[in-house]
Amino acid sequence: MSIRKAVAWLIPVGLGVVSLMSIVLLVWKMRFLGANWEGILEVSRQKRIFTSVLYSFGVSAVATVLSIGLGILIVRQVLLNPKVTRSVERLNVSFYYPHFVVALYVYLIFAFIYPYIGEYYKIYGTLEILITYLLKEVPFVVFYLITTYRKINFAEVELVRLSGGGTWRVFAHVEFPKIAPQIAELAIILLAFIWTAYEIPSLVGNSFPAFLGVVFYQGYYATDVSVQVATMFWMVVVSVFLLVVAFVLFVSVQKYRDFLREGSGQL
Repeated sequence: MSIRKAVAWLIPVGLGVVSLMSIVLLVWKMRFLGANWEGILEVSRQKRIFTSVLYSFGVSAVATVLSIGLGILIVRQVLLNPKVTRSVERLNVSFYYPHFVVALYVYLIFAFIYPYIGEYYKIYGTLEILITYLLKEVPFVVFYLITTYRKINFAEVELVRLSGGGTWRVFAHVEFPKIAPQIAELAIILLAFIWTAYEIPSLVGNSFPAFLGVVFYQGYYATDVSVQVATMFWMVVVSVFLLVVAFVLFVSVQKYRDFLREGSGQL
C-alpha cells in the first residue's frame, strides 16, 4: 500500500475513532449524572428539543440541497460558456470572509428591511440562515467540483446529445457518475456543519424554534443536571445519525470513484 493511500485511509478512520470515543465519553458522562430514559423524554418535551432538532435539520437539508444544486448549475455554465470562467473565479473571494462576518452583513441588511415589510417578521431567522449559508457554501461547492468537471470528456456529452438525450440525460449518464463521490462528501460535510453550527444561528436565527447548535450550547452549560443529560443524549443521537449517513453515502458511491483516481496514482 502506498503512503498516499495509507494516509487517505488513516484520516477517515482516525476521525471515525475520535467520533466514537466522543460518543462513548458522552454516554459515560450521562450515566455519571444519573441519566434515565423517562427523565430525558420529559426534559426533551419541556424544552422542545425535538422540535429544534427537526427544524434545524430541515433548514440544513434545504441549504445543503440548494448549495449543491446551485453549485452544479454554476459549474456547468462555466463549461458551456468559458467566458464566465473569470467571473466564477471571483467566487473564491468568499473564502476570505468567515461565516460569522457574512451573517453579520445579512443581519444588517435585513435590519434595514424589516421595518418596511410588516408581517414578514414571522419567518425572521430562517431566511437569513439560508441566505448566509448559500453565500458561503455555493462558492465552496463550485471550488470542490470544478476540477472534476474539467476532466470530463466532452465526446461523451456529444454522444448522448447525438442519440437524442437532453440536459437531464447528459447529467445522469455522463456527469453524475463522475461527481457522485464528491456530491456524497459535500452532502455530509454541509449537512453536519450547518445542522450543528452555532455562530450563524446565534446571530440571525429564530428565538423559537432555536437552531440545534444554540440548544446544545445552552443545554450543555445549563445549571440543571437533567437539561445537561437530555442535551448530551441528543448530541449522541445526532452524532450517530451523521456517522450512519456518512457511512451509507460513502459505501453507495464507492463504485464511482475510479474516475477521481485517474492520474492520481491511487488505482
